[in-house]
Amino acid sequence: MLIGIESINGDVLLSGKVASVGQLKQRMIAVLSDVSENDFVAVFCIRYGYDVYPYDENITVDYVIDLDTHLVYQPI
Repeated sequence: MLIGIESINGDVLLSGKVASVGQLKQRMIAVLSDVSENDFVAVFCIRYGYDVYPYDENITVDYVIDLDTHLVYQPI
């Protein structure tokens, strides 16, 4: 599963276990309750077993986590 993280601090791609939109939203809220948006990617990856890759707009992602608006959605 590929997840795009959109943030004012820079965009990244995450690869890891399959999760639903609801699970990702709960995970995002849990991590953001413990750390700031600046540390989100590192903590999210360690906690849930995801790997980080440089952002590439040509790669189609399964879900997007927008840290600026705290939304999780499936792109069209």
